[in-house]
Amino acid sequence: MKPTEGDAHNVLITQDGRVCTLTLNRPAARNALSRELLDELSAALQAAADDETVGAIVLTGNGPAFCAGADLKEGARNLGDDAFQASYDRTTQSMRVHQLLPRLSKPVIAAVNGYAVAGGCGLAMSCDLVYAADTAKFGYPEVNRGLVAAMVMVSLSRLVGRRQALDLLLSGRLVDAAEAASLGLINKVVPHAELLPGAQAYAQELAAKPAQALRYTKDLYRQVQELDYDRAIEYARDLNLMLRQTGAVREGVTQFANLSAPTTG
Repeated sequence: MKPTEGDAHNVLITQDGRVCTLTLNRPAARNALSRELLDELSAALQAAADDETVGAIVLTGNGPAFCAGADLKEGARNLGDDAFQASYDRTTQSMRVHQLLPRLSKPVIAAVNGYAVAGGCGLAMSCDLVYAADTAKFGYPEVNRGLVAAMVMVSLSRLVGRRQALDLLLSGRLVDAAEAASLGLINKVVPHAELLPGAQAYAQELAAKPAQALRYTKDLYRQVQELDYDRAIEYARDLNLMLRQTGAVREGVTQFANLSAPTTG
């Protein structure tokens, strides 16, 4: 499926050059993650990944919020002993999105335009890179509702240290963009008006790079995080050897060598 402009209701899809922008589009609900939104988001992400004209993806939100997390009104209908299967299906659906984002073959940049809380914060943290407006807020307030920030804890624990993660998870406090940057949650803070243009411009830079290099860089980084040191370095060596046999790498190395060669006059 090739992404086309406006082919979904809960997720708006636009493409400029080699950058596909996906916009969560439930502003009245602060872009809460309903079943329908998650279905459309998964389909749009996969379509962009499969489209050779797309080199990078930007994920943002419509309205004052990036994403308020799970749709609690929808979730309330799944409470009770007879609703276990519905709850299981919904949480599994969310889990699939968190699994999909780091495994996509193309870089995904979250452009956080406002509040990113609970599952919305987890969604941003599952992206490869995060740009944030200076008005953005981040946090995991689940504990304040008697809940546990369960799945979103996985990405958080891989981004910051134990004490910083537990502070956010146990207190449920919100942090502004400046503090989020100091904690290592996000890459860059920009004025709100510059957020989407800045994220898209950076995405265009990434999209101009060789697709194979981007794909294997993402995949290798994920793999080495999950392996012990010796196995990780062996895996990296094997991938290095494999890539050096491809035409794209040979061409790139040859070009670099020619540029680096000393000149004589």
